[in-house]
Amino acid sequence: MERRKYPRHTSVGPVIYRQLGPARAGSVHDLNERGLMVALAERFPVGTLLDLLLSLGERSIRAEAEVVWSQDASPDQAASCLHRLKFTCLDLQDRLSLELFIAAAFSGKGGVRRS
Repeated sequence: MERRKYPRHTSVGPVIYRQLGPARAGSVHDLNERGLMVALAERFPVGTLLDLLLSLGERSIRAEAEVVWSQDASPDQAASCLHRLKFTCLDLQDRLSLELFIAAAFSGKGGVRRS
């Protein structure tokens, strides 16, 4: 039984991320109101801040997030490293869009949301 205040919801979709260089594409594995897990082409150390453009169905939101956990790519996922990110800056409109997306996409559903 999930005992988190903000349960993680499996959601498959694109994310665009940037640290200091050019923007690159990654993919979302799960998300909640506080953060998300993503697969990125490179590994970032804990504490790294990333700018994100996250697709939520018909709407996209911008956010800043901090890496709180990362893992090297596994042999079966040779081109991507998993990262757990915590939102550090999300404006009010984007936060509301995220909350509405989660409520609409996952209320009463146990499946995977594909953006």
